[in-house]
Amino acid sequence: METTGAETKGRILVVDDEERICDAVKRALGRTGYAVETSLDALGALEKFQKRSFDMVICDIKMPGMDGLELLDRIKEHDPTTLVLMITGYASIESAVESIKKGAQEYIPKPFTPDQIRFLVERAFERKRLAEENLYLRGELKQLYGRDVIIGESQEMRQVFDLAVRVAEADSSVLIVGESGTGKEVVARLIHFRSARANGPFVTVNCSAIPETLLESELFGHRKGAFTGALYTKRGSFELANGGTLFLDEIGDMKLDMQAKILRALEERKVKKVGSEEESQVDVRVLAATNKDLREEIKASRFREDLFYRLNVVQIQIPPLREHREDVPLLARHFLKLFCAEMKKPVADFSTEALTLLTTYDWPGNVRELKNAVERAVIFTGPAELIRASHFPPQIRADVDRTRRSPPRDFKNLRAMEMDYIKEVLDACGGNKLKAAQILGVSPSTIWRKLQEES
Repeated sequence: METTGAETKGRILVVDDEERICDAVKRALGRTGYAVETSLDALGALEKFQKRSFDMVICDIKMPGMDGLELLDRIKEHDPTTLVLMITGYASIESAVESIKKGAQEYIPKPFTPDQIRFLVERAFERKRLAEENLYLRGELKQLYGRDVIIGESQEMRQVFDLAVRVAEADSSVLIVGESGTGKEVVARLIHFRSARANGPFVTVNCSAIPETLLESELFGHRKGAFTGALYTKRGSFELANGGTLFLDEIGDMKLDMQAKILRALEERKVKKVGSEEESQVDVRVLAATNKDLREEIKASRFREDLFYRLNVVQIQIPPLREHREDVPLLARHFLKLFCAEMKKPVADFSTEALTLLTTYDWPGNVRELKNAVERAVIFTGPAELIRASHFPPQIRADVDRTRRSPPRDFKNLRAMEMDYIKEVLDACGGNKLKAAQILGVSPSTIWRKLQEES
């Protein structure tokens, strides 16, 4: 029996000019959780394929009119990600090699048993899943230089770490708030890798970096020909993150119309490609981050209140680096280790003056700026040498020097502070000296005398 879209393991189109073959494959795969449609010729199959998406096409090579190899070409031209399994009663090494060269994943001769077709279909889907996971893993390694990313050992950052670990166990949405460069994505990845979804993909979308016209396609995918430049069908980030985590970075920059579509996807757990009427079920945990005050954005009618509450089930606030300066040496040495390994340059350590500079500077760009500064320092430091203050950008040195040279605070003497307090109490009492004298514990004449002395 064919399953419904909400329960299906995948959509499969079977193409064979023998109706009994189509029916047999449909029964074999329908019983194991696949949604299967059939077509008795290639043209009918193309018509179905262009109306809705299929995860796999199983087609006969020898058919009247357009044969299976030509259909394979047309399918791959329309959507290169579609799996194709070729079947034929005319088994030959030449046709097998030709179909594999053209992009088919599997090849099976007739006759075949239900168990054989189920095995090949499962293997093809498993290989695709592993390939996608390897692709994301390579991207994560490239971005983070491994998973040994630290966020600090100060009390402030330990609180962030502990909260992230606790919320990781749930499957709720999390809103991560902090200035640019504080490490919001690092915390998001920590939540992902500590969650039950750790073996699934972690997909990042920077909502501020993608043009508004392309963001919908990036998030939900598109059908071939949906707009100029859509040369093939593309899966969106929601589909790519299926079974894992989707991280929406800088969501405060997202326009209102896109916010409405994100809200719908979160509530219904369904997405629709641009240019398609078909919905796909998705199982995704969404983590979002912003450097903006979303409550203020709501007041200014730039952010949807309902989406805010949908994302803000748990909020994690990351303090700026200037509020946990004790973590600066730890983070700096962590980045030093990474860049020494990457550049194959054994820099010794930071000099005392360099560490003093790093812990004095305010780091407006936060951890990201610190990382870039350490990278620059490693470039200009010789092997086995200490990193010195002169190896850091001139702007950092200038800002620290300016702070050190700033004039001391203009402290008031006790008499001036006393007069300020008397005036403050008098103002609060509407100028009534008797009432002010009672509050201050002095006589009204004392207040009058002190006011005369000041004038």
